[in-house]
Amino acid sequence: MNYEQAHEVFIERHLASRTGERRGRLERGHRHAEEMFLQNVWWPLRWDFNDLHPEYEVLDWRGRSYFADYAFLPGPIKLLFEIKGYAAHVRDMDRLKYCNELNRETFLYGMGYQVIS
Repeated sequence: MNYEQAHEVFIERHLASRTGERRGRLERGHRHAEEMFLQNVWWPLRWDFNDLHPEYEVLDWRGRSYFADYAFLPGPIKLLFEIKGYAAHVRDMDRLKYCNELNRETFLYGMGYQVIS
């Protein structure tokens, strides 16, 4: 199976198993940068999407959802990938958004996730 076929199966499988905001985040959030990561980094390294979860939801201590671009969860390992674009993470960032981003990543580390961004 080539990349395009595998990617289509991967996304369709995850869309079929989701509802509500979890499905909406995948429909809205899986864009060009996220797909380029899969095509140019993930696929050449792994040649499959096993144990990879797009737009992975993590609930914080208040019950609010955080969505990581990808989670790689092969057994006890909890690895999150964040594909950070310039606009959302630099150009449009103010002090409050920066503080929230730091708190988010600190929380994820505290929950045992390793975050790669």
